Amino acid sequence: MGKPLADYVKLPEFDEYKEWFKAFADLKREDGIVQVTWKTNDGPMHHSGMSHRAISQLVRWLSLDFKNEIIIFTHIGDNWMIESDANGWETYSKLPTERFQHQYFDDTNLIKNMIFDLDVPTIGAIPGPGFHWDSAMLCDVTICSEDAKMEVPHAQGGLVPGDGMGLMAQHYFGTKRGNYYMTTSRQFTAQQMLDWGMVSEVVPKGSAVERAWEIARMWKTMPYENRTIMSNLAKRPLKKLLVDDLKLHTVSEQYGSLLRIAAGDMGDGTEGGQHDEKYISRIADWRFATRDMEEPQTAESWRSMYSKAAEWCKKVAAGEIQNPFVFEHSNEPEGYEV
Repeated sequence: MGKPLADYVKLPEFDEYKEWFKAFADLKREDGIVQVTWKTNDGPMHHSGMSHRAISQLVRWLSLDFKNEIIIFTHIGDNWMIESDANGWETYSKLPTERFQHQYFDDTNLIKNMIFDLDVPTIGAIPGPGFHWDSAMLCDVTICSEDAKMEVPHAQGGLVPGDGMGLMAQHYFGTKRGNYYMTTSRQFTAQQMLDWGMVSEVVPKGSAVERAWEIARMWKTMPYENRTIMSNLAKRPLKKLLVDDLKLHTVSEQYGSLLRIAAGDMGDGTEGGQHDEKYISRIADWRFATRDMEEPQTAESWRSMYSKAAEWCKKVAAGEIQNPFVFEHSNEPEGYEV
């Protein structure tokens, strides 16, 4: 047989792109099973324009490497993402081009790349509570810890909940229940997620990743071609959903956000109609460390959230109570106080 006129394009190997993304994810691969552990540097992932973009970029590179046969997505430590990088939003805020790219491309790619780029089986392993849970919930199978609780927080912060999480709440919970949790920002628990179809199994604390690997190894006993085709069937309902509605949702959030910016109506949550993303950490630890957000929400609970979070943070600082989420708020804006 003769030699082809041109060879296959040489793409980067696993160890090379693993290094590219080391600030945002730890990657390991064993027997074709890849574990992606989201993080920022050596600690929990901090929500930012940079992490937002890195998630979709990494997924695309993973999809191009045929040695990645099954992929597990999880988060460092014993919870999901809770913190925000207060200095990670400057390019995101620049109008018009940077803001447009972050909201029009990144918001959409973070969701669609999980479904349309990854042709192999995927498992989400949620080790505890947190927000921006899209990569875990878009997997073919999702395992969560018994203490996990999640939310669609946008509405309480004055944002249109259009980044995909509200869409998934409608899809998994049913329209009326999904609408309720999307529009009130009330948190939902691990047992509720199981009962309502958002997760596949609830497991004891500390065992979500271990269970994900058990399932991955079980799938490895199937022929490669069959489990890959099986994954396409698993993703098909979400593919149809995203084709119909994802861009409408993401553009709706972008439009609402830009209206508030144009009106000069952004603030730290205690003022302004829209909560600036860089201030998320002001209340995030409190939201997940207490049970207040699991209760039905009211105008008063929304208004008092920031003062309650401030009082809680002061008690943590005074040593009166313990913050279960290990994070030093060292990168907050100058003059920022709780």
